[in-house]
Amino acid sequence: MTTAAPAPTGALRALTARSLRATWRTPSLILSPLLMSAFFLVVYEAQLSTLGDALSPGGRYVDVVLPLCLLTTAFTGGAAAGQLLVRDIESGYHTRLWLTPVRRPVLVAAPVLAGTAVLAAQATALTALGGLLGMRPAGGFPADAALVAATVLVGLGFLLLAAAAGLWAGTASAVSSVTLVFFPLSFFTATFVPREHLEGWMSVAAGINPLTPPLEAMRGLLSPGWTGHDLLPGALVVAAVLAAGVAAVRFALDRRTRTGV
Repeated sequence: MTTAAPAPTGALRALTARSLRATWRTPSLILSPLLMSAFFLVVYEAQLSTLGDALSPGGRYVDVVLPLCLLTTAFTGGAAAGQLLVRDIESGYHTRLWLTPVRRPVLVAAPVLAGTAVLAAQATALTALGGLLGMRPAGGFPADAALVAATVLVGLGFLLLAAAAGLWAGTASAVSSVTLVFFPLSFFTATFVPREHLEGWMSVAAGINPLTPPLEAMRGLLSPGWTGHDLLPGALVVAAVLAAGVAAVRFALDRRTRTGV
């Protein structure tokens, strides 16, 4: 008699709930990226606002620096899915799940969904902090919600890449390498001022930096008069990262299926 595979939705709910509980029991996965981004947001706004208010939309420097902090949260907090996978691999739990009828993509989707929920909470908290520091987007609350949603979409691609790295190598250092690739890039975009105020080699670097379009799109959500055309370059980069993340996960799953490790 053949054992029927568990319903994908039921297995996904159960494993996602387990990943969320594991995240809750590991506060560093939630608090470390949030506290780091909150620290930089407060320090940047306090030290640079007097110089940057004249360069920022609406005259509020927090409108410039908050999207940067949300972007860095997207790929530092995005490591959560990979870390959860690595812990299960190191404990042997993932191997036991691999022997069950649960569909393989579900084993990755669960920690990714848990990481997405955590990232949404982090983005909401940071956006609320931005409001306390004086951020008043022209679009009001819908603009705040759109900013949180944009952060989650950007972070989802990094969550998938981190999950693929954890699944492929089974080590925390492999997951951390995803953050190490993207974090330095954030300093070679229009970090502290809008891109039109950059000059020389820094202007060129920001122009070719793949993080620049998402950052400018997120800043655009806080500005009056933006259109869908203004957000298109950022949306295309986010779509490319998501596609790369999905492809990387499939490749890592196929390799683990072939090798059994």
